[in-house]
Amino acid sequence: MATPRTPRKASEADRTWWPPAVIFIALALSSALFLAPFAIDTQVAPGFPEPKFSPQPTVSQPTVPPSEPAALPDGPPFPSAGAGTWRVLPGTSGAVAGTGTRQLTYTVEIEDGIDFPSFAAEVDSILVDPRGWIGLDDVSLRRIDDPAAVPSFRISLTSQTTSRRPDLCGFEIPYDSSCYLTHDHRVVVNLARWVRGAHSFEGDLLGYHRYAVNHEVGHALGHGHVGCPANGAVAPVMMQQTFGLSNGYVADLNRAEPEAAAKVRPDGAACRPNPWVTTS
Repeated sequence: MATPRTPRKASEADRTWWPPAVIFIALALSSALFLAPFAIDTQVAPGFPEPKFSPQPTVSQPTVPPSEPAALPDGPPFPSAGAGTWRVLPGTSGAVAGTGTRQLTYTVEIEDGIDFPSFAAEVDSILVDPRGWIGLDDVSLRRIDDPAAVPSFRISLTSQTTSRRPDLCGFEIPYDSSCYLTHDHRVVVNLARWVRGAHSFEGDLLGYHRYAVNHEVGHALGHGHVGCPANGAVAPVMMQQTFGLSNGYVADLNRAEPEAAAKVRPDGAACRPNPWVTTS
């Protein structure tokens, strides 16, 4: 049987440590209770990003509307008016270009009062290219320069003011254009377009020259206007690419000329520019 233990009396040292300890524990508990609500309020739920301030919205700058596709592009100056008469430029092609049995002759002419030395050579290079009308093996062409002769058709570089005359290309559609006159078999090449081109060709002036000559000579050969055959397709050379590449836009412009409007259906198709006959 174990001997009973006699309780030990607390010494003086034992009695002196506990009051400060009790005070310290009490202060710690009260501080924890005071700070706990703030710790809970600032917690971020697991799985969510920390809150961030959204940047202030910026004010968008006004956008400049695109130019009208049919409008004359900006570019070099050109004489706006001539005498209203034309002179035949010297030069013959000699050999016939093409193998077609339908042999046609043409002259190259420039309106009196204006000058463009490179015009004749460029026209010749376009018409003898196999990608042009001679590439269809339907027609052959030869240039002549006899002022007294009557060519199959004339290709005449013409000032802006003269081209706009009602008896020439007119200005019912209020944009500069070239045209073909059936009464005197004259291709009227508008000087303003020859110098500035068209928005459709996006600055490709040589490409536009090729298109303009091939398109208007196409009228001299009996071909009429057509529209874009399918969205994204290469434009036929007989599409009015000077005015634009979208059937809807071209058809809307042609409302001023009902006969032309019937040739293009506003079906929403838009083509890619093309200056040649055989690649359309």
